[in-house]
Amino acid sequence: MAGFTLEMLSEQCGVSMPNLRAWQRYGLLKPTRNAAGERSFDYSHLLRIELIVQWLDRGVPPEEIAQLLKGKEASLDDQWELCQERVLTALEKPQSEKLRSMLRKLGRDMPPAMLIDRVLLPLRQRLRAGNEPFRMTRRVRFDTHLVEYVTFVLQTLRKRKAPDLVMIPLNMRDPLDIWLQALRFSSEGFRIEVLSQPVPNPEPGLFCCDHYLLWSDTPLSPLQQKVLQQWRDAAVPLFTVGPGFEEPTSATIN
Repeated sequence: MAGFTLEMLSEQCGVSMPNLRAWQRYGLLKPTRNAAGERSFDYSHLLRIELIVQWLDRGVPPEEIAQLLKGKEASLDDQWELCQERVLTALEKPQSEKLRSMLRKLGRDMPPAMLIDRVLLPLRQRLRAGNEPFRMTRRVRFDTHLVEYVTFVLQTLRKRKAPDLVMIPLNMRDPLDIWLQALRFSSEGFRIEVLSQPVPNPEPGLFCCDHYLLWSDTPLSPLQQKVLQQWRDAAVPLFTVGPGFEEPTSATIN
């Protein structure tokens, strides 16, 4: 049976190519080679990736997954909290390079949705618990580094040929929400542009793109609902995401 290239494998399993390359470096995925020395993957690698994702979802770090694949036991106690603590430790250092490096490493090691839901959002929740000056300083510094990291990811995506997606917040109480959505969509095969501030009534003619994503964390105003319906009637390629829409957990495209 013909094998998969790394790009084909990424499309089949829904895991980004940077993640797959990182897993190769950890020894989690070992491609086969044909007579010409070309690397390829097969169906067994798809099964292996499903297993890796399951272990990551349980909080097992890639280094420990490598041991699991060799038949050794893993320690699963509070792995996500330990990961959050490592990020907090980096956040405490006056120099920023340690935190930058850790965010990039985590982004290579795990899919974006897992990084967001298991590490970034819980850690932000911990930092937002209270208004003491020391918490506020760390919270703002952490958010600033997250925006920087997402910008780095998006700049990397722009180097490839892919459909363009413009992300527009209609209503947004938390300014980091749209950046986390951009990170979440970074594995979906788009080149992404983000508007960092709310635009209550955007004009689609101002953008040159293949798709739009509208974000709202509050119910749409009557005018916004009318404009949204006009976009849909005009068959504008559109995702709607966020608790402000009728189905907040889904992203639909027309």
